[in-house]
Amino acid sequence: TPDVLRAIVGAPSSGPTGNGIGVAVIDSGIANIPNLRPQIRAFFDFTKGAVPVQVAPYDDYGHGTHIAGLIASSGAQTRGQFAGLAPNVQLIGLKVLDANGNGSTSHLLNALEFAVTNKAKLHIDVINLSLGHPIYEPAANDPLVRAVEKAVEAGIVVVVSAGNSGY
Repeated sequence: TPDVLRAIVGAPSSGPTGNGIGVAVIDSGIANIPNLRPQIRAFFDFTKGAVPVQVAPYDDYGHGTHIAGLIASSGAQTRGQFAGLAPNVQLIGLKVLDANGNGSTSHLLNALEFAVTNKAKLHIDVINLSLGHPIYEPAANDPLVRAVEKAVEAGIVVVVSAGNSGY
């Protein structure tokens, strides 16, 4: 239930609803399901080529939908039982992972750059990155670290999960 989820993350039971906040979920997509449909503001697919394509929301792997649900599920399908932490958040889906949960660093970098460039237009306040990536070089030179830092410098809060694939 929302109260259990809020307790796990240390949020108050009557905490903020996310009203007026835009969260870009960079993942495998967001399924167009009743729990999330009203919250999806925009959806772009980065897996189809060099230029992102605006398409109807979908998730052929499921992980992005899971993450979006934890953040913003309205609980409509379960009469409120499984609502997200901030059910009034507006979601911007940036699909970078394919049907097998795989993706390229270039898609991820393109999505981060897109989020920064379109921050005002799409009202992006937060970026969620719940995906694994191996470490190839020191943080000071790593293009992914630099892209995340650029997003933060642009005023976007970037939430990055820990533990995926041990990275």
